[in-house]
Amino acid sequence: MEAGFAQQLLEYSPDALLLVAQDGAISFLNAAAERLFGYPRAQLLGADHSMLLAEASREEFHGVLAGLAKAASPGSPSAGSPFAGSGRRADGTELPLEITCSLVPAAAGAADAGTSVALSIRDAAARNPGVGSAGRTLSGDFARRRTSGAAGASLSGGPAAAAPAAFAEHDDELKAGSLRDPLTALPNGPLFNERLAAALRRPDPVDILLLNLDDFRHLNDVLGRSAADELLVEVASRLRNCVRPHDTVARLGGDEFAVLLTECLNADAVAKRIAESLYAPLRVGGSMVRPGVSMGLASKSGQTLDGAELLRQADVAMTAAKAAGKNNWMRFRPEMLNTAAHKADGDSGLRRAVELGQISVHYQPVVSPGIGSVVQFEAFARWERHGRLVPPNQFLPVAEQSGLIREIGDEVLRRACAEIRPWLAGDPAYSVAVNVSGLQFQHRDFAADVLAIAASTGVDPRQLTLELTESLFFDASSDVLGQLRQLRGAGVRIAMDDFGTGYSTLGRLQELPLDMVKIDRSFVAMIKTGQEQLPFFATMISAAHALGLKVTAEGIETPAQAKYLMDRGCDSLQGYLFAKPAPASHLAGTMENALNALDKVDAAR
Repeated sequence: MEAGFAQQLLEYSPDALLLVAQDGAISFLNAAAERLFGYPRAQLLGADHSMLLAEASREEFHGVLAGLAKAASPGSPSAGSPFAGSGRRADGTELPLEITCSLVPAAAGAADAGTSVALSIRDAAARNPGVGSAGRTLSGDFARRRTSGAAGASLSGGPAAAAPAAFAEHDDELKAGSLRDPLTALPNGPLFNERLAAALRRPDPVDILLLNLDDFRHLNDVLGRSAADELLVEVASRLRNCVRPHDTVARLGGDEFAVLLTECLNADAVAKRIAESLYAPLRVGGSMVRPGVSMGLASKSGQTLDGAELLRQADVAMTAAKAAGKNNWMRFRPEMLNTAAHKADGDSGLRRAVELGQISVHYQPVVSPGIGSVVQFEAFARWERHGRLVPPNQFLPVAEQSGLIREIGDEVLRRACAEIRPWLAGDPAYSVAVNVSGLQFQHRDFAADVLAIAASTGVDPRQLTLELTESLFFDASSDVLGQLRQLRGAGVRIAMDDFGTGYSTLGRLQELPLDMVKIDRSFVAMIKTGQEQLPFFATMISAAHALGLKVTAEGIETPAQAKYLMDRGCDSLQGYLFAKPAPASHLAGTMENALNALDKVDAAR
C-alpha cells in the first residue's frame, strides 16, 4: 500500500485515532479526534494525552497501558479489546468513550521499539463517528513536483476526485466553528477583528473595551479547571447582558474578553455597568467568588488608523487600570504610552503567553529548483495577542531581554518537529529549519535539549536544521562551536543565516561546523530586472559549493530574482514569491502554491 494512501485512510477514518509516545505526549491524531474532543490539532500535538481524559478515568487508563507493557497481565484488557472510559472535551464537558489500544512496534532498528500506543476512540453514547475530514494530507508524495499532465493529482499523490458533498458541508461547519470560542460560544479573535474592521469603515462612533479577569490564574489554581471554565462561561453571559444585541462580545483567549460598541452614545456608562455586573458574587465549584475585572476603553478618533491601533490603545488603558489597583477601568489617554507599567506589560504579557501555550508556529517552504520539490520548511515563532499576530521583531527582543527566549525556542522546536513530522516521513531528504538565538547557547545543555526534543517527537536529527547568524560563529566567549560540533555529530545540519552581512570570509567557512549558508535578503533585493551585473552572487555560490556547502537565497519576491539565482546555481530558494509563512494546517496549500510559482519561473526561462 502506498504511504500516501495509508495516510489518507488514517485521516479519513470515522474513528478518532491517536498515537501516544512513551512520555505520554500525543504524536499523531486525525480529523475525527479533533471533532470528538473539540481541540485544534496544533494544540494537541505534543500535549499530554491526560488532558483528553476525565480525571476519574485516568488511573484506569494508565492501568490498561501498564497491562499492555506487561503483555496483558491477568485481569487487564488485552490489546485490541475495547474498554469503557470517560473523556473530556475542550469545553470541559465529559463524554463516555469506548477505547481500543495496542502497542505499536517501531521501525526495524529503532531503539525504542514497542513504546508508542495507538488509540482508537468512539463516542460510546452517540455511536456515530460522523463524516471524515476533507482536509488535505501532508503526504510526502505530494511534495514532489507535478508534471503538466498531473495538475489534477490529489494531494496524496493519488487520482484526483471531487470531494463528496458531505466533505464540503463539513468544511463549512469547520469554517463557521473556527470563528467561535468552543467554551463560551462567543465570537473569537478573528471574528471580532472582522467586525471591528467593518465598523471602522462606517462613519458611526466605535468604542472597544478590552478586559482581563483579575487574579484568574490564582482562581484557576484554587478552584480547578472545571470551575474556572464555569466562571468564564458565566462572565460571558454577564457581558452579553450588559450590551445591546447588535454589539459584539468576544473571547480572545484565556480570561481575556473584548466588547465592540457601535453607535454607542455613552461608552463610559457601559464600562461602569460591566464592572458592576462582573463584580457581583457568584457560586462556582462550590465556592463564592467575585470576579473583579481590569478594563481599558478606547474610542475611534480622527487619528485611529485601523483596528490594530484601537486594540493597542485599549490594551494600554487596561494595563494602566491594572497598575492602578485592579477591579477598575480606564479610558485611553496618549500619555499612558510613556508609563513604566505599559513598558513592563510587554514582558508580563509575553510571559503569560508562554505559560498558556499561546506561542504558535508558522512555516515557510524552501524549494529546490534542481529537483522541483519543496525540500524544507522553516519554522517561525508567532504570538497572537488580542486576536492579532505580534510581529516577531517586536516580541523576540523582549523574549531575549526577559530570559524567555529559551522557553520559546524549545516550544517552537518541539511544535515544529511534531507538526512537520508527517511530511518529513515522506522522504529522508526533507528537513525542518529552526532559528536559534545566541542566548540559547549560554545553556551548556542546549545541544542535549535539542536532541532530546528530536527523540521525543520521533524526528531523525538528520532532518533538523538549526539556523544561526554569522556573529554567533565567532563569539569567542561562548561554547557555540563545541555544541554545534556535538549536534552535527548526531546528524543535525547547521546553516549560517544572513550570510554576507557580517564579517566572515569565505576562507574561514571551511573552519566552521557548517552545512549550508543563506544569502541575506538585502542582497537579493538588489536584483530588480534580472539584467544586473552582480558578480558577487556567482562568487559566493561557487565558493560555497567548492567547500561542500549548500546555498539558499531568502527574500525571493519576484520571478526575476528567482531566475537570476537559479541561473547561477543557487541550490534552494525561499520567499513570498513561493509562499508566506502559514500554520501547519495550511501546509498542503502552501506546497501547492510554491510548486505553481516554481513552474511559472521555469516556464519563463
